[in-house]
Amino acid sequence: MIAIKQNKTFQGGNLSALEFQKLFYEFLQSKQWTLKKAKQLSGGGITKQNKKMPFYNYDLSAWDCNKGSKLRLVKNSVCGSCYAMKGNYLRYKNGSVGKSHQLHLKSLENNFDWVIAMAYQILHYKTEYFRFHASGDLQSLSHAIQIINLARITPHCKYWIPTRETKILKQLKDKKINIPSNCIFRVSAPMVDSHLNSKVFKNTSSVISKSSKAIGKICPSQNQGGQCLDCRACWNSKNTNINYLIH
Repeated sequence: MIAIKQNKTFQGGNLSALEFQKLFYEFLQSKQWTLKKAKQLSGGGITKQNKKMPFYNYDLSAWDCNKGSKLRLVKNSVCGSCYAMKGNYLRYKNGSVGKSHQLHLKSLENNFDWVIAMAYQILHYKTEYFRFHASGDLQSLSHAIQIINLARITPHCKYWIPTRETKILKQLKDKKINIPSNCIFRVSAPMVDSHLNSKVFKNTSSVISKSSKAIGKICPSQNQGGQCLDCRACWNSKNTNINYLIH
């Protein structure tokens, strides 16, 4: 197995797409990879979301959000009414849902194996649109680089990563880590009815009330039975800001 901890190029996230794809396919050939193994190395694997969002997804626990854990204590913050801390998320926090999230979190320590395991599943299920963190958020710079490397070796798939971890995105920028075009980090405004500066963040999102003025694209799910249907706006970098109506 490649000693990734000693591979500074990999840690820096600046392998070219072709170099990384070559490494990926060589690695696949050097091991007897199976779907079962890929799921095991990614903490149970990717899952398909509900009817509203018919895409594959990979979640972490909302209780492990670094910035969100502080924001949810702030009045009128988006995190203050987080859906991922209610309903079944809360009901099964110490059961199946919580266990799944903790296995996902632990699997991130596998680093290179995690990237390969995720890519194996993306290719297996032939998915073209993928969402990270319907619950949860980026945990570290290393986590963000793992997602970037996944996007590099699966260029056919578009990745949407909603996040409030602006510090991590700044670290990516400071280290001059190239983010591939199929990887969209969309920064979420922290407060209801607020918008982020588009000059600072390329792609953003806002949660707004019906009386608030929307800036940019409005999520059409409110008129589509709460479903995405054929909309893929969140994955489109040309949509600088997406507005979601507050539930």
